[in-house]
Amino acid sequence: MEGEGVLLIATKQRLLVVDLTKLQNLDSTDTEFPAAPPSAVKVFNFVEKGFPLGASFFMRESKLYMVGGEKTRAGLSEEELCAPSSANLDESFGKRGLSPYIYVSDLTTLDSITQFREHSLTMLAPKTSPIIEEIEGKIYALSGPSCHYKDFLPAPAFEVYDPSLDRFEALPLPLFYQENSYDGPDYIIRDYSVVGTTIYVRAGDNYYSYSVNDRRWDFLGNSRHEIPVQAPLLPGINGKFVPAYKDILICFTLHALSALMLPQDGGPPLIQFLHEVYEDHLDMVSWREVGVVVAIGEHEMCIIRPKVVEIENVIIHRIYVVTFRVEKLNSSSPAPKLAKTASNSQTSDHDNDSAPIQDRDNSAPVQDSNHSVPFLSVTCLSKGFYNLPEWGYERPKILSAFFHRWSVFTFFSLCTLLV
Repeated sequence: MEGEGVLLIATKQRLLVVDLTKLQNLDSTDTEFPAAPPSAVKVFNFVEKGFPLGASFFMRESKLYMVGGEKTRAGLSEEELCAPSSANLDESFGKRGLSPYIYVSDLTTLDSITQFREHSLTMLAPKTSPIIEEIEGKIYALSGPSCHYKDFLPAPAFEVYDPSLDRFEALPLPLFYQENSYDGPDYIIRDYSVVGTTIYVRAGDNYYSYSVNDRRWDFLGNSRHEIPVQAPLLPGINGKFVPAYKDILICFTLHALSALMLPQDGGPPLIQFLHEVYEDHLDMVSWREVGVVVAIGEHEMCIIRPKVVEIENVIIHRIYVVTFRVEKLNSSSPAPKLAKTASNSQTSDHDNDSAPIQDRDNSAPVQDSNHSVPFLSVTCLSKGFYNLPEWGYERPKILSAFFHRWSVFTFFSLCTLLV
């Protein structure tokens, strides 16, 4: 792999740190009982340590930030933590149990990753499960779905941090929050994406956009077809671009993993199913949990998808982790015209959950063809199912995942400690 590092996986309660270099090629399937635990360096239950439930994470300049969330009462069982109830909030913390606070840790050693300390800055208002994005050097924070809180939104629900001024500034209230309440399905953020300097949000069944440059929210209706952006870039497609290529998106499409090549003219994307990574014989259709895609190098990618299985009357949390390398077969020539083409029609398989950001496996159906010509070579580096007993009662829903590459000094220091 290009460098050595760790994979950070966050849920509402836990941060899992995985050493990718210790992953293996495992032959077991999702329906077999034997499965090895992942080579987890550390499992950090941050709620158990007194930090807010549903806090969001982001990385910047070799630091990991924990933002917002809901502070729950001490002593709650995992069953109570997972059962929405405003009675579970510690109303003496922050604003009625909601956190405006920011915590930070250093991504320098394995131990330092989970040693969070309170940052000197606080947000202007608390944010539940906030959407955090860095755009043109500024950090945007938007209140997301709540876990336990069911009252009016603290204002401002949307704000931005400017590092050059070292301060937060309130931004216009999103149109879907105009009633300033979490009540009702129309206010639930289901997905979001960032295209250039525009944030696209799907709240309820409608689409909205926020222009960073114009500082304005627009209502875009409930149809993707009327939005002048390529469909794979809109909310609902859970994927990442390959860093080496600006036109190759690795994403989950329905129950498959695909590579999409996006034409510069805005036409329908070409598609290649990545069977080497996401095999057809696996029972992917029954998976409820949505996977995530993480870039771990210029050409290297990682996918993670959790699953809850019942084997011999035992409920087991598992996670499917694959690392792989992709390269264009001929980067100097256009993509093959016989590759599969994604249709513009979209499907949805929402359940009744108040889904957090990028938490649905929605995507464009594709027009299959036996005459498809691949445009990528795919090399699988590691692949397998791993048991995750560390997640306990919590539904293993991944809210975010990041790859952090150690510096050369840190990597050799860790090697010395492990010898």
